[in-house]
Amino acid sequence: MGKEITRSYVSFQPNGDQFIAFISLDAVSAEDRDLEVVLRDAADCYGDHIRAMRVLIEEMRENRMRRMPVFARRMWVLGDQVLRLIEHLSLLGLELDGVYDHLSRDLGVKRKWLEKAVIFRRHIPVVDAIPESLKWGKCEKGTRKKAERIMKGEPVN
Repeated sequence: MGKEITRSYVSFQPNGDQFIAFISLDAVSAEDRDLEVVLRDAADCYGDHIRAMRVLIEEMRENRMRRMPVFARRMWVLGDQVLRLIEHLSLLGLELDGVYDHLSRDLGVKRKWLEKAVIFRRHIPVVDAIPESLKWGKCEKGTRKKAERIMKGEPVN
């Protein structure tokens, strides 16, 4: 077996259209990896996920402005992006310090709204379990319970 990578906390600061990754000096002295490469990869990864999430969020905002529904599947995809970001950083041996604080700041959305997308995603493992016509408004309150109902094949009121 290979050596287990110890995860270090990472944070990001916006820098124009990109992000700069930071870790503590304690983590730097304890690591034997090329931290410049790891931090560059982490910043690229974070930036890629932020851009993908911004596209989803903008699409949802435009739908609301046009008085069109936001479908539950789109929120699932947003939650999935958050979980994929966490997973990708973990593969780099990093853990995002203050996930929701970072994402709220960089996406310009409320923390609670984002948390609900992640809860929804965590309780529904595949997007195909969600009826295509299901609107997010039906799932927004009591998100976990609604997700559990969806997984049981029960109607969501």
